[in-house]
Amino acid sequence: MPLTIETAITPIGPPVLEDPTTIEDMARAQGSNIPRGSTVVGITVPIIRSDQTALQYHTRNRGTEFRFNTGTLRLTLRQEIHLSRALSPCAQTIWLQHEHKHVHDNEQIIGQMDRELRADQEFIDILVTPTEWRPRAQFNQTQQNIQAIVGDVFERLTSAAAAHQDSAQEYRRTERQVRLRCGHAVARIVRQGGYGQGIDIIQNALNNSPPTLLPLLKVDGVFGPKTDARVREFQRRHDLNPDGIVGPLTRRALGI
Repeated sequence: MPLTIETAITPIGPPVLEDPTTIEDMARAQGSNIPRGSTVVGITVPIIRSDQTALQYHTRNRGTEFRFNTGTLRLTLRQEIHLSRALSPCAQTIWLQHEHKHVHDNEQIIGQMDRELRADQEFIDILVTPTEWRPRAQFNQTQQNIQAIVGDVFERLTSAAAAHQDSAQEYRRTERQVRLRCGHAVARIVRQGGYGQGIDIIQNALNNSPPTLLPLLKVDGVFGPKTDARVREFQRRHDLNPDGIVGPLTRRALGI
């Protein structure tokens, strides 16, 4: 009986809201490729689990050697969406739609794992057409190797899909939707990592509040590092707490 690979997908739950810095740290840890000039505000984390308990193997020489010969390898996909809590509810809805594109891509990839694993030579040697008898002392290490192969193949496919999805064009399209659909009223508190929420109004007000040692801001409705630096500079010049947060006092000083 040949090897069988079964796949399953765990239903995704609601997005987890995180601080902007946490989102940035998660994106760096995952190696996300964010287009230049954009701020990461959401990330989808795919996790694959392999269950090897249904794999079968032969032994010989009084159990001192083993070789897999049949059975079932079960793969399960679980995904988590994390969004910046600095986003307005409207912007969260739009960026959630973007993240669900990653979810869909990853669900397609789990369906490709059977083919991709059977193309991996080490996986073939261990499970598909095994010929080598291995020392029984290497059993646990061989199981770990199977898990590592599954993880490496999955990461290669999901990383390529994420890089394709997170194109500069896709980010511009999503950012434009935030500006068009989320209005221009300035939120009560705005900080780095935000989109929409009247950030373009804040950027215009900062550009109209010289003197400044920093270049004029691009009015794009994106609260990125340059806007954060300009806000802090403005706050210092007006004897405000330079925390980069546009709250009631900073808004009043900006006249908005």
